[in-house]
Amino acid sequence: MSGIAGIIRFDGAPVEPGLVEGMTAAMAYRGPDGIGHRVRESVALGHCSLRTTAESLEETQPLATEDESVVLVMDGRVDNREELRRELERDGAVLRDNSDAELVLRSYERWGGACPSRIDGDFALVVWDSRTRTAFCARDRMGHRPFHYHWSGTTLSFASDLNALLGLPWVKQELN
Repeated sequence: MSGIAGIIRFDGAPVEPGLVEGMTAAMAYRGPDGIGHRVRESVALGHCSLRTTAESLEETQPLATEDESVVLVMDGRVDNREELRRELERDGAVLRDNSDAELVLRSYERWGGACPSRIDGDFALVVWDSRTRTAFCARDRMGHRPFHYHWSGTTLSFASDLNALLGLPWVKQELN
């Protein structure tokens, strides 16, 4: 499995340097095929890549739309890719590659928060939409992919591995 991590500060404050990099380092075993980061002021996203399908060879994450207003990080696989591709292309979507991440990003653009109901597979994902300043988080229906998060009231932190969250200075290491 790949891994995702991120920090989104809804108060607009910048994310401290090195934090999301520390999160992905804590789960580096999930990323033997590469680790990517995207840090833009109050949003820092990370992805640890494990390429297991032919489609994943084309994938680079975090993945953004052309205008960079919507950004995706995803750990997952799309099983109904051909059906989803046909439907998106019929609706006018221009797909830049054959990756599952591209299909999910375009699905979010097309259907917003309803996109998980259109995707068969197993996944955990976060989409940052800078146009509306919203973070959309979702898992597949069966919850196969892990997704741990912490909400402080102003900051959303998330990761595929709990230890990546526990390394953040504001996450207390005690049971809720």
